Amino acid sequence: MPKLRPFKSLYFGEGAAEDEAVKWPELFVKSFYDPRGAVGEIKSGNAFLLIGPKGIGKSSYMEYMRLTAEDKYDTFVDRRDLGELRGALKADVSPVSEADSEVTEMAWSSWIWCQFFDSLMRDQGSSIQSDLDMVSLHQELTAAGIAGGTFSSVIGEVRKRKHKFSVPKIYEYATEGDGARRVHLVQIRDFLAKVVCDAVTESQHILGLDGLDSAEIGTNAYWRQLGSLMRAATAIHRRLRQARSMVRLCVMCRSDVFLKIQIPDSNKIRHGWGVELDWSYGLDTPEDSEIWGLLEAKVAARGSKIDGLIDLYFPQYMEVGARTASKRIRMPRYLLDLTRNTPRDMIMLMKSIQVELYPEQELTVDRVRAGVNRYCRKYFAGEMSNELVGMVGDGVARDVVSSMSRLPGRGFTREQFIEVFSSKLEKNDLAVDEVLGQLYLAGAIASVKQGASEDYVTFYHRRDYAELDLSGPFLIHNALALAVGVRWARAY
Repeated sequence: MPKLRPFKSLYFGEGAAEDEAVKWPELFVKSFYDPRGAVGEIKSGNAFLLIGPKGIGKSSYMEYMRLTAEDKYDTFVDRRDLGELRGALKADVSPVSEADSEVTEMAWSSWIWCQFFDSLMRDQGSSIQSDLDMVSLHQELTAAGIAGGTFSSVIGEVRKRKHKFSVPKIYEYATEGDGARRVHLVQIRDFLAKVVCDAVTESQHILGLDGLDSAEIGTNAYWRQLGSLMRAATAIHRRLRQARSMVRLCVMCRSDVFLKIQIPDSNKIRHGWGVELDWSYGLDTPEDSEIWGLLEAKVAARGSKIDGLIDLYFPQYMEVGARTASKRIRMPRYLLDLTRNTPRDMIMLMKSIQVELYPEQELTVDRVRAGVNRYCRKYFAGEMSNELVGMVGDGVARDVVSSMSRLPGRGFTREQFIEVFSSKLEKNDLAVDEVLGQLYLAGAIASVKQGASEDYVTFYHRRDYAELDLSGPFLIHNALALAVGVRWARAY
């Protein structure tokens, strides 16, 4: 058997797909792991929505499609970061109201069709690229900051109607007094939709919308913006499925963000046109998680192909509770229970363990424990705080995680939570159910159903939001409990 490379030298990538795609593009592509076949679903048109909790790897799919399209003449992949929505809202002196939602939906659809039109105009093999009328229209839209521009520029154009654009004679619409065919952007939207869907090309065109959780989320205006986007995206996707060539839309959305989008068909959209990203393989046994396959694909990308990473490198068991009742936990379960079953968590756990090793040092129980402590305190606690930004009041999001150390134990009741956080919640005008619900969605706490012989523990990343019982009791996630130093005992 060949000698194993030192664990510290193994390649695990980066916690964020965008960072890995920039730092190590070739390794990222070689190690890309798609257990749900999501890329195929997007390209076939069977789905347009990638949905899952933060860190599940949504952005990796878009980065993979973008990188594999580079230097190819027949593939056009554009990723747009909607974190810019922050600017659109702040620049808008009259925040989006209920009555204004239709205008906002028009702006989203106008912007998306303009993005596709711009992509097709860059395609030398497209049937519209050499049409002089189309070239002229594209030049006008580009000069106005619309084609290839930001959503901020489009929503401003839709609301203020600053420009009129020339359209080809084949487009039947009202003319100016001098006979010129000039229309506003909202009127031209339907024309662009027809142009995009009728265009003929051998190339693939994919537009990815990412960063829905990186804007200033949490306001009513923001949720209405996302509702308008989801309605527009769904209508556009359905129409693109009838297009003559392969033109596709991909929207990436966090699970908890999607739950707050208040549109009547949100559940239908999720189940009809969405790919739910998870790594559980449909089983509860830690050994069967797809995450181990991902880690081994990362390691193999740098020439260290192995089968059974955990068995080969880690001690078989982790020993816990030495000060009270010593307990041995099989290593796959111990490691997986420190994560939310997401690639980002597990990659950061592996990298944290590597930091605690010398170059040639082998893994021991103590070295694993040292890496775990680093991961919990320097990574996991910060992730929990970041998850709450925009989802609960700023005053709560800043220090709710650190304040959890004041709870009487890792297991706590609803009443105990209220006792610790009541003044903070009242100050920020927040309901206890709202905060508990968001902590559950973030993976910070589990819902507990007490049984005669054992408790049934439900984390969101293992089950579903419907299984949250807000009456309690609750259990703090293992990694968060270690990070904040709360007593391991259950106080219920």
